Amino acid sequence: MTTKELLKEVLKDSIFQEKYGIPKESLEDVSFDEDSGYPIVEALKMIIQLKDSSVSDALVYKNIKQNIFNIAD
Repeated sequence: MTTKELLKEVLKDSIFQEKYGIPKESLEDVSFDEDSGYPIVEALKMIIQLKDSSVSDALVYKNIKQNIFNIAD
């Protein structure tokens, strides 16, 4: 499964959509190239991309904190 396919699979899950209150229509065109406007979606995109590049879990977490949620160590 490609990173794009994995992202689409996660985003099409109705439980994900309901939990985060994101309309299905807003998730249909999400891509790695554009900001979705939803921090949780951006975090998922970052996780998928970094793990595909074999980045360690600690660095993935640090990137999410800094780049998605603006939390400095």
